[in-house]
Amino acid sequence: MRDERTALVDVVESFFIHRNDLSAATAANYRIAIAQFVRWCGASLGRPPTISDLEGGTVEAYLHFRRVTVSAQSARSGWVALRSLAKFLAERRIHHDNGDSVLRLVRQPKVKDEPRRALTDEEMWRVLEVSATGEMGLRDKALVWTLLGCGLRRAEAANLRFSDVKVHDRTLHVRAQTSKSVHPRDVTIPIETAKVLDEYLDQREGEIDADAPFFVDRHGRALSGNGIRKLFERLKVRSGIRDLCAHINRPTWATNFHRSGSGSRFDLMVEGGWTTGRMVERYTKARPVEERRRAPSPFTASRSARKEKRPLEKRPSHQISGLFGKRTA
Repeated sequence: MRDERTALVDVVESFFIHRNDLSAATAANYRIAIAQFVRWCGASLGRPPTISDLEGGTVEAYLHFRRVTVSAQSARSGWVALRSLAKFLAERRIHHDNGDSVLRLVRQPKVKDEPRRALTDEEMWRVLEVSATGEMGLRDKALVWTLLGCGLRRAEAANLRFSDVKVHDRTLHVRAQTSKSVHPRDVTIPIETAKVLDEYLDQREGEIDADAPFFVDRHGRALSGNGIRKLFERLKVRSGIRDLCAHINRPTWATNFHRSGSGSRFDLMVEGGWTTGRMVERYTKARPVEERRRAPSPFTASRSARKEKRPLEKRPSHQISGLFGKRTA
């Protein structure tokens, strides 16, 4: 029977069984954060931590340690994972404070919300150009066009299967188990990206199984997320863009979606796999000032309204009442 004297590591697997709603990436991050807390407790307390050590004072000291020695973002990640674990223990009545989580009063570490930079037009076309060079140029070109044209996350692109991409219908399906949002979604493929993907598929030899990976390495195996990261490290050198990474494609896509009028704000949220409009605001950047100068003047609507003629006011027709011989409206 588990109680507060049970070793903390002994309840971790049960926690993940009950949190089967977590995406693979989030679960992996939670494991790392909990393991770091366990190691810190072992070094600070001189013994393996028990469930009772997951309490406000100890966790606040740990979060301060992470914030000072690593970063505020690392402290926030630890807070999210440990709070979720504490909530699970409270729901199971293993470790709680009058039925509530023992960490409910521990405040979230503040993290400066760093803006997501989008590539400029010149940078974007340069990346697309240099992606076509190299041994795997056709695959790299198709991958970059997909990230910039469809706004996929790195893991989502790495886990695409052949049956998920319908080039001729210009639709791309993101599976729930591969998405950070844990929700499936269908994404439209721009015509420019569809042409590149069609070219990429033409060079794939033999009959392709429906469950085969869409993007493969030079050995024909599925291209991993780490492989995509290394690809962008090479593209960073070729393009000369110092902060280039796979994730920068996502705010670039969102910004261009907005600039081009590719859909409404709701369409952008759906295609991006976001559940709140706040993420749209974080990723979407304003149009360049040169582009805004070419837009209609704020006086355009008012000027058009003044030119419109008002319809004539129509008075109700006069009618004679059959009963009293009086005019009625």
